[in-house]
Amino acid sequence: SNLAKNLKVKINSTMVDVSTTEQTYVESVIETEVDTVLEGVEIKDGWVDQEKRVHYSLAVVKRSLAASTIQDKVSKIESVLKRNLNEGTEAENRVEVINALSHYLSGYQKAPTLTPLKSAIHVITGSRENSGSQDISEGEFESRIKGIVHNLNLATVSGDRQIVKNQKGVAKPLVAKVYLLKEGNQTPVSNIPVLFNYEIGQGELEKKKTSGSDGIVQTTIHRISSYEDSNHVIEVKLDYSWIRSNFNGDVVEKLLSPLKNKRAAFNYIVQTPKLASNKSQAWRESITDLSNQLISNIPAGKNPFLGVMLFKDLRYDRVTPFSRVLNEDIKTILARAEDLKLKELKINGGQQPEEIAKANGLDYYVVGSYRMERTGLEIRARLINTETKTIQSSGNKRIERKELNPEDLALIDTMAKDFKSAQKKKSYQEQLEKLVAAKPSKSSFKVETWTDKKDYEINEKIVFYVKSDKNGYLTMLDVGPKGDITVIFPNKFHRDNFVRAGVTYQVPSPNYGFEFDVQGPAGLERIKAIVTLNKVSLLKLDLDKGFHSVQRETTRGSRTIQALSTQVDSVESTAWAEAYSEIFIFRKGERYIRGSRKIPIIEIPEKPKDMIGTFGNEQDKN
Repeated sequence: SNLAKNLKVKINSTMVDVSTTEQTYVESVIETEVDTVLEGVEIKDGWVDQEKRVHYSLAVVKRSLAASTIQDKVSKIESVLKRNLNEGTEAENRVEVINALSHYLSGYQKAPTLTPLKSAIHVITGSRENSGSQDISEGEFESRIKGIVHNLNLATVSGDRQIVKNQKGVAKPLVAKVYLLKEGNQTPVSNIPVLFNYEIGQGELEKKKTSGSDGIVQTTIHRISSYEDSNHVIEVKLDYSWIRSNFNGDVVEKLLSPLKNKRAAFNYIVQTPKLASNKSQAWRESITDLSNQLISNIPAGKNPFLGVMLFKDLRYDRVTPFSRVLNEDIKTILARAEDLKLKELKINGGQQPEEIAKANGLDYYVVGSYRMERTGLEIRARLINTETKTIQSSGNKRIERKELNPEDLALIDTMAKDFKSAQKKKSYQEQLEKLVAAKPSKSSFKVETWTDKKDYEINEKIVFYVKSDKNGYLTMLDVGPKGDITVIFPNKFHRDNFVRAGVTYQVPSPNYGFEFDVQGPAGLERIKAIVTLNKVSLLKLDLDKGFHSVQRETTRGSRTIQALSTQVDSVESTAWAEAYSEIFIFRKGERYIRGSRKIPIIEIPEKPKDMIGTFGNEQDKN
């Protein structure tokens, strides 16, 4: 009993205070736990119930002192709640959403402690009077929080509903706005992180962004990697995880969780042309490889405009219906290249390729030809620098007949009758390309030609090498980037063009007494070596100046190249062989890494997909 007399009184569950007057009975009960120790309590007596083994104490409360202590706590909490409400309101007026939520949530979590304390005062004093200040309830803070959560939204600004025609990505950025709806107006909200993600489709984009002072967030799609769906959807949503991480307490999740669903969506339509499903995988791979050869020498870090001219059938020296099929397939593949802008060409009748390129503002353009042989289709192409008129790169590919689409093959074969009577005189460049592409159908031996390296700068030293595995007579041509030809063997210093089997010859030879310097212009230089088993005069050579040359865009040059091509055609296929190699010439000090651009090979889908969009058909300029 003495121990019970020394206990302090703590109100922590239910306290019943009973006071009676005549004909009146009043009972007040505090149902909520009050975590406080009453000051001014005096323990008057204590006793033990031996049967129940319970200690009892009689506590007498000094009402004024106990009430004063609790009232001090109430005043402090009310002051904090008032500050939370005022600072939250000010932050909300400044549209500082996270700051406002922080104050409101703090008040929301403190407010529940106020009610039981005020109830305790009422029990102790018997009075319901307060200090005169207006109660700030938990509900007031909850209402403010829900107001912000409800009115905080996202909306698209620009970049929606774009049409995509290449693999690089969407032309315009995707722009959205984070705003707080206040009195019907969209007030921008800054410093709110958002997440951009693909909902339908796949691609590379900048995912995490933070709103600026104008509430704007934007991202850029750098590359599209999925073409299975024609309509891609990208959603932008509030970064809820980041917002949630700013606040503590389990109750926060209940109030803020609606922010998870605040989002806006961008749609874009994919109209990148696709190879028809009836094209073989070998055809796809061949056209992709040809395209990669063509773009390999374009400097990285630029976004040049590129156009594709209609290829000619070398058998008839003109554009055919198959030319358009080939043109569309090449453009379909080139459209997937990164950092290239493929342009549809506007052609006026009679324009030459270089005129078309200038009129359409092209940096480079592709020209080429094809020829159906017994073994398959041979395609040759060149990438021309519009400004310098030089060959930037070349590509060639032979595709077996069995890999051609039956409709395309029939188109090639049936067109032969229609164009046999349409032969016309070939230009210098056309004769040159025919010569460069020339190969015997059944050669009985092999020739090789090479240089020390594949890349040179102007004024660097260069040596050409050639070897034949049979005795024969060598004519070695160096075709410059603009199409001019230098016959580097035979020459003034080695007039006899006989070469022995298995012997490697170099030009210039050490006994020439001089070295070759690369002269330029910059671009692709091609070497063609032709060896005949019999002594055949392919060219009438003028070696007085050291090396015979053939100039393009001259009457003599055109006659010479035509005669040379005719002579090569006249040699029996088993009696000659050829070799071909390339070097690339850079301007001095302007070397860059070639081959950095690469178009991936797209596998045939399991289920054929209909072609989505096509490039327009150009007019036949013939």
